[in-house]
Amino acid sequence: MSRASDSHNLAVQSPTARPEQDADWLRRVGVRHGNSALPLGFKWSLNIAVLIVVAMGVLGFYLIQQQEAGYRSQANGFSQLIVGQLVRISGEPLMAADELALQILLKRHAQDPLILGVELRDTEGNVVASSGVTPPPRIEVPASRDGVVSWEWQNGAYSAASYISPVRFHDVVAGQLTVTFDRSPLEAYINRTVRFLFFSTLLLILVGVVLGSALAYRLSRPIQQLARVGEELDTGTPSPDVGRRDEIGRVLQSFSKLAEGVRARDRAEEALSRYVSAGVARHVLDGQCRPVPGGSDVTGSVLFCDIVGFTELSEQRRPVEVAALLNDYFGYFAVAAESCGGTVDKFIGDCIMIVFGVPDEHRHHALHATTCGMLIQRLTGRINELRETRGLPTVMFRVGISSGSMLAGNLGSADRMQFTVVGDTVNVAARLCSMAHPGGVLISDSMLSYGFPGSAERYRSLGATSIRGRREPVAIREMDVEAVARDLEADRLIESILSSVRQ
Repeated sequence: MSRASDSHNLAVQSPTARPEQDADWLRRVGVRHGNSALPLGFKWSLNIAVLIVVAMGVLGFYLIQQQEAGYRSQANGFSQLIVGQLVRISGEPLMAADELALQILLKRHAQDPLILGVELRDTEGNVVASSGVTPPPRIEVPASRDGVVSWEWQNGAYSAASYISPVRFHDVVAGQLTVTFDRSPLEAYINRTVRFLFFSTLLLILVGVVLGSALAYRLSRPIQQLARVGEELDTGTPSPDVGRRDEIGRVLQSFSKLAEGVRARDRAEEALSRYVSAGVARHVLDGQCRPVPGGSDVTGSVLFCDIVGFTELSEQRRPVEVAALLNDYFGYFAVAAESCGGTVDKFIGDCIMIVFGVPDEHRHHALHATTCGMLIQRLTGRINELRETRGLPTVMFRVGISSGSMLAGNLGSADRMQFTVVGDTVNVAARLCSMAHPGGVLISDSMLSYGFPGSAERYRSLGATSIRGRREPVAIREMDVEAVARDLEADRLIESILSSVRQ
């Protein structure tokens, strides 16, 4: 019983659901067409073409139907007029049974090229007089208000229409008149008219589509110019003169000025990014970093890395050689920091300072910082191998990392400021860096609560250690760099960093 009821409900709902499904399908097709990657001029041309085809098709169909209906109505009126005349003049001779007069009358009318045949019967259905074609038995066709019945038929040679009307004389029915008309000329004329209207409609559709396409492409040309101006933002080429003075020209000129401003901003950001980190450059140019001294409390991680024995190295080498050495190592370290989501805050002689979680907050800042410390020491080993093969001097680095609260913002004067971080966390990281062994990584014990790469046993506890300038001791852990690198399978990432810098 339930299944029968469900089937009945589905049967009842389906006629209503079908139009909704069709409308939804058409809506999806329209949205897909509007969002397609086709040129705007082509889509406008297609829309105009479809509109013209539908409008002209409906108009042409309406005109054809009206012309055909008009011609058939005229033919029917003419036929009924002829039938009415014959009925009036044949009533008296039919009542008088004057067969000769009737036969002459019918033959004279049958000579008309549009009349195929005429037949006159008495009230008993007997043929009194006839001339020409006799129509086949009529189908059941209702009579008109004046009693006239008509039907159309064909025999292969021509198309005909027969009319049957009662013959009255002084309100007395004397018999029945049948007149058959040739409709072949009318059908031929209607066919010629239909063909003319059909081809005229096609011609108008073709002309409308051509003109509409030309108009669509002309209207879309300013938008194409806007698109080209937008594409020129990537190439850096200046926008050409649009050559228009109307509203569209003013829009294009404004867009060209906007594009030039964007290019200038990109050049400024590119230049600024060479002296500060890309994240800080974006914050400054976007207005997120207010040009006033001060800052805000943030939670992040700080990594310090410096060269072991840099004073002795500087004494033995020329300054240009020392600068080339620093640039070689620091170039790899900067890529490693970026791959871990860090930001190079500054280069201080032989030291590089990297911050994580600043200026863009990230909850895994400690994990990224310790991963970066491991990569720096592993990269140092690979860079030293490469430099030894070329006979260049090599160095070792110490790394110290700390996580916690710090102040991030602008430090300096109103005339010259620097975006950096300060606080106890920064001081602890700097002190840990100076305490680390060559090739080692020291981290504060509190960093493990923020997350760390590898397993916990890879971080050996060194206990609480007093740090110069700080009252309370700091619990320190030393990273097993080789073990953490194996846990993370860091060799592939190191090869990627080395290849990217070489390129």
